[in-house]
Amino acid sequence: MQSGHTKTHGIKVRDQVNGVRRTIIRGRVMEQTRQLNTMKPVNLTEHPEGGRFREVFRSNATISTSQGEIRSALTHIYFSLNPGETSNFHKVLSDEVWNLYQGTGLRLYSWDGSSTPPQCVTLSAADNIFCHVIPAGIWQAAEPISDTVLVGCSVAPGFEFPDFTLIDPDSDDGKRLVSIAPEFAKFTIS
Repeated sequence: MQSGHTKTHGIKVRDQVNGVRRTIIRGRVMEQTRQLNTMKPVNLTEHPEGGRFREVFRSNATISTSQGEIRSALTHIYFSLNPGETSNFHKVLSDEVWNLYQGTGLRLYSWDGSSTPPQCVTLSAADNIFCHVIPAGIWQAAEPISDTVLVGCSVAPGFEFPDFTLIDPDSDDGKRLVSIAPEFAKFTIS
């Protein structure tokens, strides 16, 4: 909601600010605190790219990938990053959909390995963007905007660790990334 006042049937409603809705009825201010429902996933495990995760769905249906490998049709994980943590540049052999569930937001970077700097998409309620697709084989990295974030990542065909590659800072791609965008060195594993 935008800040300001709305007048309805003689009742003036001041928009919600910081989780508190203020309503003025006959000159008297009534406040209602909004309780935030927060998800607290348990049993998250450290992920090699950074952050923590837990697989919550793996389809029983299987498909054959373009490389001839048999994979679940779809997998889905919860993934969490705390302030100051990063999901380091990595790529998977399947499309990945990132969904913001909780937190102020997430900066999601994608890079095709060319001499063009990585692109950034911000997932946040403020921008009204809650999901984004990273195509198969594209380098990706992420960081929270400010507070802890909880996202869901769906991969189709389903995720398997043999299909996962972390960027090596000493590889051609790692060196190219840091030479064209030195600020992204923090998203590489050394």
